[in-house]
Amino acid sequence: MITDEDKERVRQATDLVALVAETVELRQRGQEFWGCCPFHHEKTPSFHVIPATQVWHCFGCGEGGDAFTYVMKRENLSFPESIRFLADRAGIEIADDAPGARRGTKRSRIVDVCEETCSFYHTMLMRGRDGRGREYFSSRGIGADMCRRYRLGFAPGRGSLVAHLSQKGFTPREMTDANVAVSRGRGLSDRFYDRVMFPIFDEQGRCIAFGGRIMGAGEPKYLNTAETPVFHKKRNLYGFNWAKEHIVAADEAVVVEGYTDAISCWEAGIGNVVATLGTALTEHHVKTLTRFAKRIVYLFDGDAAGQKAAERAIQFVETGSVDLSCVILPDDLDPADFIAARGGEALRELLDGAEPLMDFVFGKLGERSDVSTPAGRARALEDACRLIYPLRDSYMIDTYYMQIADRVGADSDMVRASAARVFADVEREQRAARERERRREQAAPARPRAVQPPASSDAWASEPFDEEPYDYVPADAEGAPAVEAPGGPSPVDGAAGGAPAPLTELERRSLAGERELLCLLTAYPESFRPLAERITSIDWVDQRHEAIAWAVLATPEGTAVPDVMTAVRAVCPEAPSLVSAGTIAATSAHPTRTNIEFLLDTLELFTIRRRMRQAQARLRSDRGLTTEQRREMAIQATRDSVRARELERAVEGVADPFRIAEEEQG
Repeated sequence: MITDEDKERVRQATDLVALVAETVELRQRGQEFWGCCPFHHEKTPSFHVIPATQVWHCFGCGEGGDAFTYVMKRENLSFPESIRFLADRAGIEIADDAPGARRGTKRSRIVDVCEETCSFYHTMLMRGRDGRGREYFSSRGIGADMCRRYRLGFAPGRGSLVAHLSQKGFTPREMTDANVAVSRGRGLSDRFYDRVMFPIFDEQGRCIAFGGRIMGAGEPKYLNTAETPVFHKKRNLYGFNWAKEHIVAADEAVVVEGYTDAISCWEAGIGNVVATLGTALTEHHVKTLTRFAKRIVYLFDGDAAGQKAAERAIQFVETGSVDLSCVILPDDLDPADFIAARGGEALRELLDGAEPLMDFVFGKLGERSDVSTPAGRARALEDACRLIYPLRDSYMIDTYYMQIADRVGADSDMVRASAARVFADVEREQRAARERERRREQAAPARPRAVQPPASSDAWASEPFDEEPYDYVPADAEGAPAVEAPGGPSPVDGAAGGAPAPLTELERRSLAGERELLCLLTAYPESFRPLAERITSIDWVDQRHEAIAWAVLATPEGTAVPDVMTAVRAVCPEAPSLVSAGTIAATSAHPTRTNIEFLLDTLELFTIRRRMRQAQARLRSDRGLTTEQRREMAIQATRDSVRARELERAVEGVADPFRIAEEEQG
């Protein structure tokens, strides 16, 4: 039995942004993060995460909620299983006395499969009859002690691993989820065979994936584990579990490109070394390393590919507070060959003299082009501007212009003018590439298209944004289709059998506004406390929304946002999905205060309009009204009319910039 206390401990220990970022590439926009939804196919991001309230929502498929609902959907788990999943992820112990309980979460079982597979491969290497793996490692200078130290292995294939794991009680689904086995028509087969194996470990030293190298001729030379719930090659680094302490001690991380390169460095006494996993250096790699070091040295192979990798790494020079430097090895050597030929001390000297990445890349411009000629200078200038395109919005851009000017023999004004032209060219090329991709998608009927925003995100939701989302105007919601409130039927009571009554157009627009208001209210509760009296004037369409609003305002002043959300969930369990569907916080160009006032004005205006319509209907139909009652209703209608005109003027003053922004985007 999972207690409420355990559930809250797990919730508080889970960062939703980090959880989602394990499998979704997120980009920050304002106070929110956006990316392509993992639950339906789309190329244009319509999925967002709100860190303050720890909720998520997709405007494409309409799904939303908190960390538990996200894991339930991503991992196909029940609610209790999702809690155990996140508890395992956070290292929280939860007593499980339920009869027939699972042996572990999907994530933990994948790790168990990988650990057992690692042991099997290592045994096959060290004691197996097939000695080719031992011969290969010996030829690379890797002896038995090193094999044991790094848990290296050999994959004989031919179903031997599948048979072994089956004996250990692992299911075929668990093997395929861990990507150590694949279905090949006639049944389950080993994914790796006739390869030496490099197990890949997470930060805690648990095996999560493998890299297999062929020992002779053949392709691919390296075969790595595919993406799994526990392994992401753009995030994980080989050897980080061993190198972490050395990185902290040296305040420096060295990045190489291969398993044997990293092992050779470690054996040479250079312990602060990690390796990328078949990819170039990524932003996630840089952010991981900056947690432990103030300097990253990228040790590139000395070939042309290594120099290209150095150029690609420029985009990370301003990531965090880390200094990014590089070393290009001479004579086209890789680190393992360099150490074998010249020793670890020679490599250490090169690392100590590492050159700032930007200086190195700019220094190569003159080598590729003859800057003494006008044509060569123009070519070098264009190459340089393309290199710094990812840094075009940097506060250091003028410094980069001056560096380029010095390298190519031009003045900074010429560089600035060339950069403006080149940046525009690159942007056009990228737009054209996106358009080609879009057309390919449209021309491929077999591929599912992105689902358009559902009615639950109706009036103020946009289509999934491409690059920059824009603001929304309630007036644009005219004619919006009927909706149901997220998480259940419309709260407007029907007459017969509790069936929901259809919402009017004004009610639909009010419902959308309520969701927008709740999104801001839960993210910025302190901004709303002085406005509590105004919130009392709102006639809420969905009573759940009203309960959420008052739960927020009932919390003591200064209550942290996570604690506010705890109070909200106590009165409305559906709150995570209800407060996650707002867009104005991420898309508006206005300050939060302006958006708050805009929403309150709009919802008060909608309330007055609904009240006036109800009064008109009653005056027409209720024959029992006295003269005094009719007089009071007329006075109230006059007051409402005056206030409505005031609110219309206030809303219009904010709405015009919204409309302009939308037109510019179109």
